Amino acid sequence: MTPPALAQDTRTRLLESAILHFAAKGFDGTGIREIAKSANANSALVAYHFCGKEGLYLEALKAIFARKVSPVALLKDLPPAGSPGARKAALKGFQDYIRAFFTEIMSCGSDPVDEAAMILVGREMQAPRTASSALLMEHLKPYVVYLTNCLQILRPDLNEDELFTMGVSIQGLVIHFRNSIGIIRLIRGNPAYPEDLDRIIQHHIDFSLRGLGVPEAFPQPRTQPCS
Repeated sequence: MTPPALAQDTRTRLLESAILHFAAKGFDGTGIREIAKSANANSALVAYHFCGKEGLYLEALKAIFARKVSPVALLKDLPPAGSPGARKAALKGFQDYIRAFFTEIMSCGSDPVDEAAMILVGREMQAPRTASSALLMEHLKPYVVYLTNCLQILRPDLNEDELFTMGVSIQGLVIHFRNSIGIIRLIRGNPAYPEDLDRIIQHHIDFSLRGLGVPEAFPQPRTQPCS
């Protein structure tokens, strides 16, 4: 009988190997044997621990979503629309959301599994598999809800479709920056870019707020009356 600690270690190795291989080759291009070989495990253990390749893929996604607490999940709830201070809170909430989301997707560092996890989730978002769609939506729902709540308060004149399009545009700016970081660094001729991530984040915040048309985000200096 396999000791529990050893079984858990094997399971973890299989999951990390699966994340690396699925990110590199996708679901269809990845075989169970190569995952098991990289994890130094018997391929039969994939069926034992995960009930096959599909189960392993789903558990790999679950492991990715559980690797770190999302900073977006820690954001303070917004007050109801129309209540005192709601607009001010929504403005701060919007800025905090962009900062949290940007920081999260740029925080892979040098860990190859973290980088592969980001690639795999990006691949899944581009072409969600039927079996994993519900899991993906469960993970993304807090992001969509929080950003939409901010937008509803800041732009109450927008209808549902307009709010959706605005939200997609704002999210897309951040995701595009992350997905294009390689070519951006090549264009800049700087493999370490951006050294000042806070400045880039603030640019995205300001750019999005100007696009939203939120005048109080950019208060104008008072002019001195003519003497």
